Amino acid sequence: MSHVPRVCCDLCNRPISPHGHYIVRMDVFADPQMPAVTSEEIEEADYQAAMKELMEQMKDMSADELQDQVHRRFEFKLCRACQMRFLVNPLGKPRGPIKSGAN
Repeated sequence: MSHVPRVCCDLCNRPISPHGHYIVRMDVFADPQMPAVTSEEIEEADYQAAMKELMEQMKDMSADELQDQVHRRFEFKLCRACQMRFLVNPLGKPRGPIKSGAN
C-alpha cells in the first residue's frame, strides 16, 4: 500500500484531500523589453565603465538578491476556499469604497 503525501493549503494550512487542491504558479521577472536606444547612444556608450559600475553594485549582494533582480518562480497549493479568494483579489490589495477621481 503506497503512502499518499499529506497536502496542506499554503494560505490557510488546512489539510486538502489528494487531488483536491489548486496550483498557483507565479513568475516574477525583470521586464525583458529593451529600452529604445539610438545608434548615437550606442556609439557613445562606455560599456567597460558600465560593466565596472554594475560589478561594484553587485559585489555585496547575495546570490538570492541577485536572482531576485532577474527571475523568481513560486508555486503554491490552495484549497478551494483560498483559491476562490485568490481569484477575486490575486494581489491581495486592500478593498474598500471607490473614491471618485482616484486611480
